[in-house]
Amino acid sequence: MGQRTARAPLVSVQELGTLGGAVSQAKAVNRTGQVVGTSQDGLGRTRAFLWQAELGIVDLKPLTGVNTSANDINDTGEIVGGGDTGFGDFHAYFLAEGTSFDLGTLGGNESEALAVNRRGQVAGHSRLGGAKHAFFIPEPGHMVDLGGLGGGTSIAHGVNDGGEVVGLAATPSGVPHAFLWTATDGMRDLGSLGAAASMALGINNRREVVGGSGHAFLWTEQRGMVDLGTLGGRTSCANDVNDSGYIVGVSQTGETDRRGLPVTHAFLRLPDGTMQDLGTLGDVGRGGGGGGGEHSSAAAISDEVDGTLWIAGHSHDSDARIRAVVWAVRLA
Repeated sequence: MGQRTARAPLVSVQELGTLGGAVSQAKAVNRTGQVVGTSQDGLGRTRAFLWQAELGIVDLKPLTGVNTSANDINDTGEIVGGGDTGFGDFHAYFLAEGTSFDLGTLGGNESEALAVNRRGQVAGHSRLGGAKHAFFIPEPGHMVDLGGLGGGTSIAHGVNDGGEVVGLAATPSGVPHAFLWTATDGMRDLGSLGAAASMALGINNRREVVGGSGHAFLWTEQRGMVDLGTLGGRTSCANDVNDSGYIVGVSQTGETDRRGLPVTHAFLRLPDGTMQDLGTLGDVGRGGGGGGGEHSSAAAISDEVDGTLWIAGHSHDSDARIRAVVWAVRLA
């Protein structure tokens, strides 16, 4: 198990609001603190949003249809996600400088972009022949099917600046396993922590891979898959890693909420191995007055800028509503 430590006094959390509906969730953040994610609007539709400190939360309106998502943003402000096309299809898109581009599919009627690197290369999944296939777009107009690990389904969740892609793919027995794909070696099975399934969710430019296999893991070429432990509970999952080796994710704490369910909290794992509980909205010392929400999760982390890390995710508030949040971590 990972060691649960006292919460750092240099962490603050800010609620990002919604587009008029009950729920919002942040999916990604860049070095300038721009956050993207999804929010319900006043009509109950799921909409892609961009949040900036000076402007607040705005609907991106990337495609013409009703439901849209924003899943990643790079340091130049390019955004990727998916959305209804208005013709019954759901397509991946790429949004740059206010202009949205439909990325198409691998041949079916459904695709979604989940990751974009600093070079504007995109990874995600597209439905083909009844199953989702991981894709990578190394250059505009060229969507590459990444194949699989012998099963039918694969999904790409992360891509680094070298065009190395991670995700999950079904094995011949149908069990999902974490994969690493490179243009030279193709798709590689990263194994698991002994559990039946695993998934890779993030990769940095040092080819460090994070994900979940019952517990959060860190995979490196030198050490393979290493168990990162938990915040005291039974399960955890790592969702992102930056180039300095800071990792974020979600873990059960070992406590139960007012409904008797396991409490889950966002965590930040430092390069020294310390796993830091990031708390929730309303926690004392985090912009609230105590009595806050019970659950939180961290989805993405930026690289350091002037001693500050930005972490995007969501937290329950004191009324158990799910709200997009951004944590600011000031490094000592």
